[in-house]
Amino acid sequence: MRSLLVATLLAACGMSNASASTKTDDKQNLLTPTQIQQDLQSFIDYVRLGYAYSDEKPTDFATFEQCVRHQSTELKDKMQLSARLNHCLEHWYDHHADVTPRPSDYYLPMPTASGLWGVWQNEQAIITAVPFMGPAYQQGFRAGMQILRLNGVPIAKAIARANVSGLDTASSWTLNRLLTGKRKQRLSLEVRWQGKTEIKLLDIEAIVKDVIAEKPLLTQKRIGTVGYIRPENSLGNNALIGAFDEAMEQLKDTQAMILDLRHTPSGGNTEVARGIMSRFIKTRQAYQTHELVSIEREFGVKRAWQEFVFPRGEFQYDKPLIVLCDKWTGSMGEGLTIGLHGMNRATVVGTQMSQLLGAIYSETLPHSQLSYMLPREKLYHINGTPREAFMPDIIIEQQDHDQSKDVILDMALQQLHSL
Repeated sequence: MRSLLVATLLAACGMSNASASTKTDDKQNLLTPTQIQQDLQSFIDYVRLGYAYSDEKPTDFATFEQCVRHQSTELKDKMQLSARLNHCLEHWYDHHADVTPRPSDYYLPMPTASGLWGVWQNEQAIITAVPFMGPAYQQGFRAGMQILRLNGVPIAKAIARANVSGLDTASSWTLNRLLTGKRKQRLSLEVRWQGKTEIKLLDIEAIVKDVIAEKPLLTQKRIGTVGYIRPENSLGNNALIGAFDEAMEQLKDTQAMILDLRHTPSGGNTEVARGIMSRFIKTRQAYQTHELVSIEREFGVKRAWQEFVFPRGEFQYDKPLIVLCDKWTGSMGEGLTIGLHGMNRATVVGTQMSQLLGAIYSETLPHSQLSYMLPREKLYHINGTPREAFMPDIIIEQQDHDQSKDVILDMALQQLHSL
């Protein structure tokens, strides 16, 4: 997973290790006008039929299509095409939609490379989440800070300039796009905090280095009689299944378990998720509902189904379980969270999750070979709640607590000790 994540971030930055062959690559990336138009049409057709959430966004499809086609005769190569498609995708303000590789001057992927999280409300930009002891935390950022200016520009104006869709509903998304930034960028943020105004620098490069740094598949430990397991953004690596089994074996005598999913921004795959959930149940159970929207759009016939988990392993852990989540619990991390919750197997403690929409399908444009990933299935908690609308059983607002300690973990331990 670590090498895959490195490759993903490098691709997102338009970087590769083959810099010596840049001129050759430039020639190979050239596209004919006909090829450009055919790739654009393939992309438009796919979004029209396959993008599951277009019916839930106020975006006008004709405006999106006009953006894609605008002065398209001036596009000459693969990276120019990537820049155009990524830019126009912002009409849908969906951080689960992506075209890779990205140009080097384009924004990094959210939430994988996001160092902090904010919201635009009541005409104010407020930082709502900062990973405890993460790079942004160490750079002095705290939940509750109000952002006044970004690189010297009033934040309202910066958001308005960057909001491709022009929709008010996209303002918070645009704010977080700006805060995620671009590789090697340093953002100057003027913030108001505890009655004082100061300028702080958000070092994007330090955040990226932390994300791609070599880490184990998981972290495990004992906190008194409580077992603790934290996947290290490895939900896409099938080797995690075996590592998780080993951790469970070593922690099977604990009185309760905490599964910390706050380090899973890049999502993963269902094999790993089912492999983890299967250790906490004794009978087959449904954990998530899927809806393939494109089938109904094309044929007028609704298609939806439930996915199941089956018990697995030498034993099933049946003691109390708490799942921790926050804005860096993304995609498959979100699926794991709502799955264990829906099977009545876990109490969830934390903040709202990443709200990554649906299940993505990866497709390739015929001529440029650009990969585009869009949510094609809608996903639901087993009780019918859209995955992106799920909220923890115990909600932690970081700015309301002492941020010198891990308040989410502390709350989980308090809950377990009260049982």
